[in-house]
Amino acid sequence: MMNNNILPVFISFAGCTSRCIYCDQHRITGVPPEEIISSAKRQIAEHLSMGVKWTELAFFGGSFTCLPVNIRHDLYAVAQETGIRTLRFSTSPDCVNEEVLAEAVENNVEIVELGVQSLDDEVLKANRRPYTSGECMEAFKLVKKHVKKAGIQLMTGLYKETDQAFTETVNRALLMNADYARIYPCVVLSGTELAEKFASGEHRPVSLADSVARCAYAYILLTAAGTDVIRVGLHDSLSVKESAVGGAYHPAMGELVKTVAMATFFKMGHKIKLDHKYLNVAYGYGGILKKMNRDNVTVKAGEKPDFRDICRKITESLGEDSQRKLKEQTVSHAERLVSETNNR
Repeated sequence: MMNNNILPVFISFAGCTSRCIYCDQHRITGVPPEEIISSAKRQIAEHLSMGVKWTELAFFGGSFTCLPVNIRHDLYAVAQETGIRTLRFSTSPDCVNEEVLAEAVENNVEIVELGVQSLDDEVLKANRRPYTSGECMEAFKLVKKHVKKAGIQLMTGLYKETDQAFTETVNRALLMNADYARIYPCVVLSGTELAEKFASGEHRPVSLADSVARCAYAYILLTAAGTDVIRVGLHDSLSVKESAVGGAYHPAMGELVKTVAMATFFKMGHKIKLDHKYLNVAYGYGGILKKMNRDNVTVKAGEKPDFRDICRKITESLGEDSQRKLKEQTVSHAERLVSETNNR
């Protein structure tokens, strides 16, 4: 099976129709937004020099379909010069229509990722996202109609977001039937409007334990429903570490979330068979689950962890009042996990 090697091109802030109060994309990527084409060419040249067989080219970090048509066409042309036949991009729901999606398909775009972030109208407005939840869901329907794969990005811990608001976001996201998803905790970055609200006490970020619990809740439900959650948490980078002044940033957020999923799985009486090299997955972050769950894990050569099956078994075991039960489980396991591994 051929590896899917994605050549990433970051077009920082390019096309964004508004500056969300939490966003400092330039600090994250380090790419000046005014140098879109030259920056794209430079990044592509650097990656092509690596000698890797690239199978896909992705435009990340901006709202591709919000760009002026001439810049979009120039970027498509730059991509086509590489000989890479499959493209993907991320974009904002407010810049999705039949015309730009038809144009995308004509230029070999097969995957589109929508920056949903929240599906609660009050949260969207408070964070200056330029669309409503209804508009976002309609935009996603259009994306699914045109391209082969459609993904979503969700955030938790946003300004003005309550636990119930995030729960409703997850419920609505499940109705979207996305092919894949990324889940990010909201991190307070210096130099943003959110940092000012944090400094004044107007914004109180959720704790690491609460963030892990919320992300795990979304991860379990989305994965069980067939959405491939390809990332949880921001990439571990020096620039984020240096600029994060608050919020639930952890370099191993994804591992923490999967540990909560495994703890929930075991708590419900399930057992698992795994090849020896995957035992660390069963035993979780820092091996925290090993002592209590040795009897629930059987070594079997060639067996890999299947989180879709794991999450489905969790949801099937919940029975009535499933949301409340799952929340209780994820909160309990997240609190224990963070408490016992906080200094590791």
